[in-house]
Amino acid sequence: MNFTPQYSVVVPVFNSEKTLEELCARIDATFQKINAFYEIILVNDCSSDGSWSILKQMKQKFKEKITAIHLRGNFGQHKALLCGFQFAKGEYVITIDDDLQFLPEDIELLISKALSTSSDLVYGTYQNERQHSPVRKWGSNVVGFIFEKFGNTVGQGSSFKIIHRSVIDKIKDYNHSFTFVDEILSWHTTKIEWQDVRHESRREGASGYSLVKLIFLSLNLIFSYTTIPLRFMTWFGLSSFWVCLMMVIYFVYLKITLGSPLGFTALIVSIFMSTGLILFSLGIIGEYLNRLFALQHKKPPYLIQEILK
Repeated sequence: MNFTPQYSVVVPVFNSEKTLEELCARIDATFQKINAFYEIILVNDCSSDGSWSILKQMKQKFKEKITAIHLRGNFGQHKALLCGFQFAKGEYVITIDDDLQFLPEDIELLISKALSTSSDLVYGTYQNERQHSPVRKWGSNVVGFIFEKFGNTVGQGSSFKIIHRSVIDKIKDYNHSFTFVDEILSWHTTKIEWQDVRHESRREGASGYSLVKLIFLSLNLIFSYTTIPLRFMTWFGLSSFWVCLMMVIYFVYLKITLGSPLGFTALIVSIFMSTGLILFSLGIIGEYLNRLFALQHKKPPYLIQEILK
């Protein structure tokens, strides 16, 4: 590369062969308008369509302005971003989705906000209502609420953002079995701002976040970055103890005053209740131990198959 870019645009790519050419062209036009050196880092997250072939064509067209990376497997959006951060050279790194729901032209707004406020991180927030499916909106709202209340993540985050180099250098080598970039960013800076941007309906294909994926994503986020399950286990166990204690006192009272037998039903209910509680608690502990096990083995977060620089 014959120049040092001021800005690096990192794009996680998954099954977006129909939008990649327009995305790159509009990003290029935006930086031509503001007269700034830039690079685009496109990380193909093992797409099943022709996205990688399109990226090869874009590399031929834009030459040194594009770095295309092909991952060996589908590692997820956030790990693809981490991969892109490894190759980013700009003073500021911009992340944007590949589906053109966020407008590349609004990159100028993020840059202006970051420079005028000297912020480490600026999120693009929606001027209008998010153009996602009801399931996607519900999932995003639930995840946002959980991490705003029980984690460090700010409530109004998005995948369209600009990040200063100093923060990127702190997080790019993060190695965890499950990665949530917004939570990691919040660990390293409090200089965060927001900028209104436009959000359009998806023109091509369907979102990769189905209801099942959103549920598993939420559970992974909760177990990886919060202690909510452990707290729930503690309070649920304490509550169950008091309920069982009241039941014991009640049955003992009946035995003493009325001579009533404790009964087979009461015994079976108590055994099943306590056994279920123990197994449930062991399952929660097992989830946390599984994550510690993965960290100990230092499994790489992603594997690169091919790089076009």
